[in-house]
Amino acid sequence: MERPQIVVFEKNIAPHLSIFITKELSKAGFFATNVILNSELDSEIELELASTSASIDVSNFAARELLKISVESIGDTISLTTNASTIVFKSEEEFLSGFLEYITTSFSFVRIETGSNEDTRDFYPETVVYDPKSSKLYVTVPTGVPLIVVPNYMNYIPATVTMDGSFYRDKVLYVSEKIQYQVDSLPLLYTGYSILTDNYILNLRTGRKEVILSVPIFGWDKYIIYADGSISDVSLTWKLKVSNTPLDFLLVENMLYLLDVTKNVYVVNLKTRKVIFAGNFEEAVCFDYDERRATVILKSLKENYVLSVNGSIKVDRTESFFKNDFPNKRLYPIFTNIKDFGFGFFYDDIYLGNSIFYMFISKGVLNIVTDVGTWQVEVKKQD
Repeated sequence: MERPQIVVFEKNIAPHLSIFITKELSKAGFFATNVILNSELDSEIELELASTSASIDVSNFAARELLKISVESIGDTISLTTNASTIVFKSEEEFLSGFLEYITTSFSFVRIETGSNEDTRDFYPETVVYDPKSSKLYVTVPTGVPLIVVPNYMNYIPATVTMDGSFYRDKVLYVSEKIQYQVDSLPLLYTGYSILTDNYILNLRTGRKEVILSVPIFGWDKYIIYADGSISDVSLTWKLKVSNTPLDFLLVENMLYLLDVTKNVYVVNLKTRKVIFAGNFEEAVCFDYDERRATVILKSLKENYVLSVNGSIKVDRTESFFKNDFPNKRLYPIFTNIKDFGFGFFYDDIYLGNSIFYMFISKGVLNIVTDVGTWQVEVKKQD
């Protein structure tokens, strides 16, 4: 069945909300075109198309029988206008919860209900990723977003990239042109004699699979951090239990700083594999790195602490530092600058996909492996 087309005119709408609108309309069965308003709309004004940043003339829109809506953000409120009426949502949360119901009611359109056991992606059109640097288009999994444009400061690879730099696509792990393996679980690392996946370690000499007790959640150059608070090296020759489930962490010059879900903080010397500091900070939130002073700071809702091998030092007080933005949107570990809005993951304003499988750092580059593919970006310095 052909999807009815709908044009969405947006004014002062944040990029993540623009993606939300597109995904919700796609979920309901519409084909949406998002247009950013730079000033008041008339028959001759030029508008900027959100997905391509190309200017278009919308003077012909009025002559076509297209469904049209407009969305405008003013302060904390968001207004939504259809041919039928206008509604003003008092907050972003109210807009997120009420948008689709109002749209489908206004257009008397029956929205698609997938049920809890069905995959919503089955109702989405395929997503296309466009990389202007190479002028290439890649068709990826349906996400509800028709087009994603790769920004200049990021690289996009249409495959799962493992910690060693291998590619995984269609259940095949491509180590090199001559070395390939069939793998039925998501691979994270190829060591030369084994493959670490999210479920097991495959011994390439014997073919045996060893079930792993804890899932790897992050790789950082030569080290791997696991969901149970363990760490290992990438050769998988040793493993050390450090904490409970990790919340936030930083690795600076072979020193691992780790905050777990019980608010315990650990400093681990990775060369000696010893915990050299442990303490509990009830209102701890995250780590930050002060490049000027070359120090790691533990931030909490009331106080900040400079961490050292000998203990902790109270340095200053802050005012409800993260209450507006944390932890509902910012994703751990904090230094990645990734946000989770509940309908997708974003780096800055760039939509990365609906799911993040894992992340790792290699030579100062953050690799974000999602259902769309692998996104690569240089690690940002913390403010």
